[in-house]
Amino acid sequence: MKKITALITITAGLAVLPASYALAAWTELGANDVMTVSIDTDTLRKDGDKAQILSMLNLKKPGANPNTKEAVSSLIGLNEYNCSNATYRPIEFKEFSGNKGAGKVVSDNKSPDAPFEPIVNGSWTAGVFNAACNTK
Repeated sequence: MKKITALITITAGLAVLPASYALAAWTELGANDVMTVSIDTDTLRKDGDKAQILSMLNLKKPGANPNTKEAVSSLIGLNEYNCSNATYRPIEFKEFSGNKGAGKVVSDNKSPDAPFEPIVNGSWTAGVFNAACNTK
């Protein structure tokens, strides 16, 4: 019975996740000519050397989903960072037609078993890594 209750709670939480993007307390980390990068510090979860956090990329000029060719203006994703060796992996991300997670969901991508990749200095992932891994 406890497993069923936990499953229902998790499923209900995932069902309202898109609505929570607009309510998130986004903190801007930085910007360049292409995008603005923000994080939701309330979603930071640490377990040993690993950290997970929601990040948002707001594109200054809409891009296009490579499969559907639909316009994409923002991406919100959950990434996991290995703080001890400066690597990360995407767990889930959504592409949106509007800025700041607004508009139509263009794609919903889940990759919970993605391999860890190196973090490149000066990339958006480096900024999020620093915020997630250097927070006590």
